[in-house]
Order: sequence, then C-alpha cells, then structure tokens
Amino acid sequence: MRLLFPAGLCLALLAGAALYFGADIPAAKAIFSCALITLAALAALFSRTFRPPAAVWTGLAVLSGFALVQALMGWMDTAAPEFAALAAGGAVWLLARGSSLEPDTGVRLWRASLAAGLLIAVWAFLDFTLEPRAGSAARLSAGFLSANTAATFFGMIALMGLAELLGRIRRGFGTMAAFNRHAMGLGLSLVCVVLPATCLVLTASRAGILFGALSAFALVGWHVLAWTRQGGASQRSAGLGVAGLIAALVIGGLVWTVSGEMAVSRFGRSMGENARAEMFAAYWDAVSLAPWLGHGLGSFVFTNDLITTSQTIDSLGATHAAHNVFLQWLLQAGWSGAIAMWAAAAWLVAQVARGFSHRRRQRGYLRAVICISAFVILHGLTDFGLEVPGVMWWWAWVLGIGAGMAAAGQGARKRQYSAPGRLELPSRLAFVLAMFAVAGLVGWQGHLRVEANLAHTLSPEALTAIAQRNSLPPSAYLRDAYAARAIDSDIADLDFAGRASRAAIEREPRLVAAWNRLVWLDLAQNGRLTENGQDALAQSLYLNPYGDQDIMRWRLQIAAAAWDDLGELNRREIRSQLHAAAAEDRRWLQRLAQEAGGPFQTEAELALERTR
Repeated sequence: MRLLFPAGLCLALLAGAALYFGADIPAAKAIFSCALITLAALAALFSRTFRPPAAVWTGLAVLSGFALVQALMGWMDTAAPEFAALAAGGAVWLLARGSSLEPDTGVRLWRASLAAGLLIAVWAFLDFTLEPRAGSAARLSAGFLSANTAATFFGMIALMGLAELLGRIRRGFGTMAAFNRHAMGLGLSLVCVVLPATCLVLTASRAGILFGALSAFALVGWHVLAWTRQGGASQRSAGLGVAGLIAALVIGGLVWTVSGEMAVSRFGRSMGENARAEMFAAYWDAVSLAPWLGHGLGSFVFTNDLITTSQTIDSLGATHAAHNVFLQWLLQAGWSGAIAMWAAAAWLVAQVARGFSHRRRQRGYLRAVICISAFVILHGLTDFGLEVPGVMWWWAWVLGIGAGMAAAGQGARKRQYSAPGRLELPSRLAFVLAMFAVAGLVGWQGHLRVEANLAHTLSPEALTAIAQRNSLPPSAYLRDAYAARAIDSDIADLDFAGRASRAAIEREPRLVAAWNRLVWLDLAQNGRLTENGQDALAQSLYLNPYGDQDIMRWRLQIAAAAWDDLGELNRREIRSQLHAAAAEDRRWLQRLAQEAGGPFQTEAELALERTR
C-alpha cells in the first residue's frame, strides 16, 4: 500500500515535472511544489514513518530565516517559486525516505523509479529520432528544453540502471541455474542502462558524458572491490570482476557506437571558446556586489543584466543561468546561502553513507546513491541542471530512497514501532500544520502566476473591471501582466497601464519591463519625454544596460523619437547601445538611422563607422 500512497503518487508527480519542462516555469514550479508538500503533510499525518528527523527542523528554520530576510528586502515575489521548489525537494526526500524504511520496500521503490525513468527515456528517444532536427536543436533535450539538463537527468537514470544490473550480475553468475533464474532480470536491467545512457550521449553534453562515464566506472570498481573483499580473492570474485568490467566496456561501446557521432564532434571542438571562462570570471567578480546575502533567489537574470557590459555581451547577453550551481547560489544567496546549501547536501549524502556501518544488505544501492550524487554535483559545477526543479527533485528522491535503505533494518524497525514519546505527537502535528500552511502559500503564489500568464487573454470588459478596483493583487508579475494588457490596441487604457506598472515596481523594483513601459507611456501621453520618463529610462539603463536584442532595439527606437529630450546621462548610455547594436545588426541600425534623421542619424552613423 505504501508504494501506491504516497510513493506512487509522488513518483507520478516527479515524472510529470520531468516531462513538463522540468517544472522550470514559475507557475508550474509553484503548482508541483504545492502538490508535493501537501502529499508529504498527508503522509506525515497518517503515518509515523514519515515524521521528519530532528535535523529537518533545523533546515526548516534556516529556510524560513532566508525567506524572512528576502521578504524584508522586497524580493519575495521573485524568490517565492524558488523557496517553494526547495521546500518541495525536502518533501520529496521525506516521502522517499519514509517509503523505503522497510527492508524490501526500498528495492521495490528503486525499481519502480527506474521503470518510470526508463519510460521517460523511451519517450525522449522516440521523440528525438522520429522528428529530425538541425543546428543547435540536434541534441536531445526531452521535456527540459535544455540538452545539458537532460544529460543530468538521464545520467542519474543510467546509473540507477547500472546499479540494478550489477546486482543482477552478482546474483546470476553463481551457477547456471542461478543465471537462468535471473536471465530475464539481467536483460531488463541492461535495457535500463543502455537506453538512458544512449539518451545521455545524444544530449552531446561533454561534461555530462565525461562525469557520467567516470561515475559509472567508479560504481563498477566499487562494486567489484566490495565483492572481492566479501568473498576473498576467489575464482567467483575474479569472475564477477571480469564480468563487471566487460559489461561496462560493452555497454559503453554499444552506446557510443549508436549515438556518439554528435558527441564526438562536440568533444572535437576547442574548449577554448572562452565563453564559460568569461562567464565564471564575471560572476565571481559580481559576488562582491552582495557577498553575504546575495541578490535573492530567482534573481540571476536581474544580476546578469546588471553586470553585462559591451565587452561581455556576447558571453553573458543571452545567458539565463551561471552554469555552476555554486556560483549561482553565491550570486543569489551569498556566502551564507551557499554554505547552507552545501551543508544540506553533505548532510543528505551522509544519511546514505551511515548505512555502510550497519547494513549488510542493499549496500550496492547505497554505493549507487553516492555515485549518483557525485555525478550530479560534478555536473552541477558546469551546468544549471540542479536549478531545474524536475532534476533537483529526482535527486532528492534518490537520496531519500538511499537514506531509507540506510536506516532500515531490525533496529530501525524497533525504533519505528516503539511507543511514541511525549513530544513526538505534538512535534508531528506541528510539522503537518506547518506543511499545510506552506502548501497553501505556495498554491496561492501558483494561482497568481497562472493569472499573470493568462492576463493577455483578458477581455476589455474584464480588464476595465480590474482597473476600477481600489487595489491590485499582491503580485508584481500579475500587476505587470495587467499593465502589458492595458496598452494593447483594443484596450489602450494608458492611465491604468501606468498605475499597474508603478504598482508592480513597488513590489519588485528590478522589473525592467515595467520601467520600459513607463518610458513609453510618458512619451505616448505627453508627446515628449518629461522628467519622469527620463528617470524611468535611466533606471532601465541602470538595471539592464544592454538587455536582449529586442530591449536594445526598443530603447534605440525611443531614443530616435525623443533624442532632443534626452539628458546627457541618458544620451551617453544610448551611445553605448548604438555601438553594441552596430556590432550586432548593422542593417537594422542603418534603416533606423535613415528613418529617424537629424542628430540621431549622425550618432548612429558615427557608431557604424567606428565598428566597421
């Protein structure tokens, strides 16, 4: 029953998150998080098995402290989905751990998870092979829309399958009868390795393939060493070692032969593109802007926009992640948050490693969890997969299964079914109530984000009714979405657009789109840029000096229409934009200059001449 509720339902949610863009959309992040946290609360309510260890209370206190600080800083509208995802990760770990405390349920849950991962790999492989792609899209990305993120996910599944295969090899090589008994399991386990590994190679992620291969060989070597120690240097141990080595080589060769062509071409490219090196150097320097508390969870895009210069626009301009989980946490949460994050990761891995001191069975799975964690962490130093909830939750699930297996056994069962202490019931009820409260807040945030996503579909009558209200919803992003809808031609309520934009900025001052809209509204309503419009433009240029190509073009169009109104500070910044645009798209800038004429044309032609 426990494998159906809550484990089966949790696994279904994790699979859904992996398929739905890794739940890496604020609304989806909040909705999936709400469901997972609610599930953990229900499980803890109905079973002592799912009560949190004492250290979990410490983690909740630390997370709550960071949330309070970021709320006081005015960053919570942006940070809320990230906090929700972290809380959901803890809920997933508790669900997996509690479901794996019985001696054999952990193995069944491991295999059920492997089956779910295999089905996702089958879908990803068929989707990739049946629909030819070209250019940068010719890499398998599955539902994550990022090949490197998919590499982290399928690397975990392949290593889970390898652990199962190694266990089957050990059980099936004693005698011919034993081999015949386990032949079907061996074949299925082999498929669970080959197909996810093929998906990993098809992502053509250089770091993912490299660290995946290293983790696989480490797992095989660790297993063989353990077998040899347990059985001595016997003929059977030697046979198992040879079988494990041959299996690893054959599987690796088969996968590489089938799907390694693109990976070979990417490995053949020079790693001296310097893009990652420039990124890491820029982000490391940016840590000093807010070294202790960072800029808030979910704030990476704001920080990236703030530090982008004309020299780094090529490497940072279109980046949405630091491609290094440690650097990203330093930027978003400062040293305090990064240290807390690594301490939590170390504690979670330590819960698995504790099993080696008293567990005789299922040690192979514990070794696999350690190797999977090493792979995820190493790949996280070169990619942003761990920032994607669908990947982070799956790792938390694997860690939870490992922690449950490590804590299982006769002694653990006695503790589990012993009479509860006087404080246990109040503690468990407090945890359940806290989880329900968090789930309610997360669900409310998800509702606001969904409304923001759907605001563009509002009818003129519906938006007019919203505009007549005395107050707007407490969400910067929903207010900003209302403002964007209000300037559409079928509504054109410029007064409400200005009010909603200013209200959005009150809750999230870093929303460049809202500042840009205020500039446009000032020009549209007054026919020129007033002091308010000038201030809004200056703030936009400060927060996002270059932005993406669309923002840059929009600013230059505004400057072309109101060059005579610009103050000297804004003119100087626009000249920098002209040089960047000249290097980015000369023809577009030439057309804009010819249409604008006057002083703006002179400035644009000068920028074009200097970048020739």
